[in-house]
Amino acid sequence: MKVKFIALALAGAVSTPLLAQSNVIVYGVADSYFGYGTYDDNTFTGVNSGGLSGARLGFKGSEDLGNGLKALFTLEYTLSLDKNEGVGTSGARQQFVALQGGFGFLGLGRQYAPGYFVNKYDATAGSSALSPQIQLAKAAKATIDAGSGSRFDNAINYKSPSFGGLSVNAIYSFNETNQDDDRRSNDKLGLGVEYKNGPLAAGLTFQQIKGGDDREDQKEWMLGAAYDFGVATVLGSYQQVKDVIGKAGNTDKIVQLGAVVPAGSGKVHVAWGKLDADQGSDYDVKSWVLAYTYPMSKRTTLYTGFLRNDNGSLTKQTNLASNKIDGADVFGEDSDNFVVGVRHTF
Repeated sequence: MKVKFIALALAGAVSTPLLAQSNVIVYGVADSYFGYGTYDDNTFTGVNSGGLSGARLGFKGSEDLGNGLKALFTLEYTLSLDKNEGVGTSGARQQFVALQGGFGFLGLGRQYAPGYFVNKYDATAGSSALSPQIQLAKAAKATIDAGSGSRFDNAINYKSPSFGGLSVNAIYSFNETNQDDDRRSNDKLGLGVEYKNGPLAAGLTFQQIKGGDDREDQKEWMLGAAYDFGVATVLGSYQQVKDVIGKAGNTDKIVQLGAVVPAGSGKVHVAWGKLDADQGSDYDVKSWVLAYTYPMSKRTTLYTGFLRNDNGSLTKQTNLASNKIDGADVFGEDSDNFVVGVRHTF
């Protein structure tokens, strides 16, 4: 939930020009959890940050320029509730300025690509601790997931208005570090088309990392959908990842299905997914989750869940516990993870 910016409370934390704005708001998520995880002989027991939603602190502002045109800015930074790591630009989630009007939205800076918003087709809403889709995307080295892979630096982002529930999101990220003949290498492109009407939500997302003289472009796409039947919401997606760096010529596939079922005042979240690797079944990963969320208020949610990754003989996807023993990679073991935590939004 967003709250109005209170100048006196934040006078020591923000600059005078920011205080002068009457329509600046501060918002955020405080989320921390206890986790227990195993992988082979390795065990993790401890407290982590951002299990259900990434912990963050953000500032937003807008100025009415007249004729329906607004100037906007967003500064949003990662928080680590479990350790002594402060807020800083090294943990920037978003940093941009934008214009918005009847034409839509046009932003410049570090911004969310369309792939970030596929969490709406995920039964855990993109939980870093509990989402099978995020686990499988990491195993496939995909960028389409509700995580850091779908935050683009040096980006121009356009979002259209909604036309009867249909909207378009396009973004281009300039790598900027290579200005020779191969200067477009590692540039990123994202395109998203979404439709929302009543209980139905659906979307098609495409993202690309430009290759260069020595490799092909990495190309990904995902088709996702969710439908609220009242007694339960059913969600799912199908995803392809082609020519990941180091896996030229391979096209990996990810499928995931899930449901959110009301249970008393809370909700049960179940999901299953599989990475079908082009290299063969030894590189496959299966992941499933069973979780429960309970809203203590409009802003505070208790959550708990169990996530398992079932690795093929040549994969090592884990979540909490390390997949290394004495510095060496361990392949083919199951990764079991249990979490219980609290999320507070403001």
